[in-house]
Amino acid sequence: MKINSTLLLQQLAAIAGQDLQTAISFKTADTATLNQRPAPGAWSAMQCLEHLNLYAAFYIPEIEKALSKGGSATPVFKSGLVGNMLVKMVQAKERLKKMKTFQDMNPAGKALPEDVLEKFIAYQQRLLELVNLAKTTNLNKRGVAVTFTSLIKLRQGDALRFMVYHNQRHVQQAVRAAS
Repeated sequence: MKINSTLLLQQLAAIAGQDLQTAISFKTADTATLNQRPAPGAWSAMQCLEHLNLYAAFYIPEIEKALSKGGSATPVFKSGLVGNMLVKMVQAKERLKKMKTFQDMNPAGKALPEDVLEKFIAYQQRLLELVNLAKTTNLNKRGVAVTFTSLIKLRQGDALRFMVYHNQRHVQQAVRAAS
């Protein structure tokens, strides 16, 4: 997949900004509602956000490190094979395919920290800053590790796409769980 780098970053910023606004709106919601599971085995809204926090704790520093190495901006981003596959797996679609979550990223059965929502908002704000910073770097440059193996490094653009689309998927899930 090839896409104009500026257009890609604008799209990612718009999605991340919308997810941030949704998270901020959760501040006015009833805590019991946010912690209520919509069905047995389903995640509550807060569990969805904690799942995203677990990923952000890993990926935000990785993306920061990769972006700090710079490289001049390129007009076209070309997604890598693995990166594009990961993005397609997590993108929100009309008919979502249920996915198995890695155990260490699964909030089910764990006590949730009290600051889940605040952490997610802070991570989302930082993600938006990183998307903005990425305007001046080479999105095609590899260097972002993945959670499941040390053998794969994603391109910077793919890592940002993965984070934003994964967040979008689970923020939408959180909205459904809270309604």
